[in-house]
Amino acid sequence: MIRAVVFDLGHTLWDIEPAGVEVLDTAYATMRERLCAYLGRDDLPLAGDLRVAVTAALAADAETYFTNGAVLEQPPTHHWTGRGFRSLGLQLEDTLLAEMTPILFGTEIDRLVVHEGTLEALHALHDAGLLIGCVTNTLADAGTIRTMLRNHGVLDIMRSVVVSAEEGYRKPHPSLFEKAMREVGATARECVFVGDSPYHDVAGAKALGMRAVLTRQYATRPPIEGAPAPDATITHLRELPAILASWS
Repeated sequence: MIRAVVFDLGHTLWDIEPAGVEVLDTAYATMRERLCAYLGRDDLPLAGDLRVAVTAALAADAETYFTNGAVLEQPPTHHWTGRGFRSLGLQLEDTLLAEMTPILFGTEIDRLVVHEGTLEALHALHDAGLLIGCVTNTLADAGTIRTMLRNHGVLDIMRSVVVSAEEGYRKPHPSLFEKAMREVGATARECVFVGDSPYHDVAGAKALGMRAVLTRQYATRPPIEGAPAPDATITHLRELPAILASWS
């Protein structure tokens, strides 16, 4: 019997508009202003220079942490902020970096795009008695992710919100799926995972014995050689209730 449905977020419940340079520079300018006030100095690198340096630090690790590679450990996001700042001669304590970094990676809050009927379908699953949770691979902190969910009216129905940036691992590492199942209160056989990635979502969920639904609502990912096939494929979340009903 299916008792719980756990979702990926980006490209599953919503899409994300690209951020222009102006949006990012505004975030870096805000962070720079707060750093100057905290440190009592005004000689920090310019916001644009800080953005370029952090972007370069992220790009240097792109193949290690942000692809389908075998390395599933994910450092805290301020790891890359600190590396970028150090390249400009700015050395800050980890506690201060951890406090300031969410400013830079919270710009997606105002850039989410949700297809018509998606949130209604999610609420319908909850109203039908299913336990709901989410697991996301992201550089954003848990506070930012919860704000996104709250702004779209679905935080209250989420029994579990698992964020890779705070767990030290990214999907398909089993610890993220296991935490979600513990928090929603369902076993793998009682749980369905819905996501857009054949590698991160489908393979990760099925490795633990969960059913997996591949969604192509926002993006179509190429198949991964050797990865297990999804148990079902959908093009909109409103198709999910009928699939769950057929399995029950």
